[in-house]
Amino acid sequence: MWYEMSVHCKPGQEIRTDFSGDRPIVIDERLLKNICINLLSNAIKFSPENSAIVLLCHISSSEVLLSIKDSGIGISEEDQAHLFERFFRAKNAVNIQGTGLGLNIVLRYIELMNGSIEFKSELEKGSVFTIHIPQ
Repeated sequence: MWYEMSVHCKPGQEIRTDFSGDRPIVIDERLLKNICINLLSNAIKFSPENSAIVLLCHISSSEVLLSIKDSGIGISEEDQAHLFERFFRAKNAVNIQGTGLGLNIVLRYIELMNGSIEFKSELEKGSVFTIHIPQ
């Protein structure tokens, strides 16, 4: 899946991956793939050329942990409170294509898997989205 997304990268962008854990898991692959595609797509879209996007996945006995980190435009503190609302577009993203539905859908998929999502972001420094899905 991350390889599929690499064709959408801007010039010089790369998706770095780090996978750990070798436990078998039972998870809705379709939902997980859609979550990852959406978050990777956002990271590519909101990050500059010649930057790295990092996808981490760790599987433990209690959870699947996914983290996607970019060095993009970031999200203002004011906009962070509304990030998962339907049709919400951050003020610094108005000139970038999108509908404002992606993160709302991501949140719904994560909730369907009894998981949680958290993020940290700073303007002009990027964002990190971390997902916890219990096993």
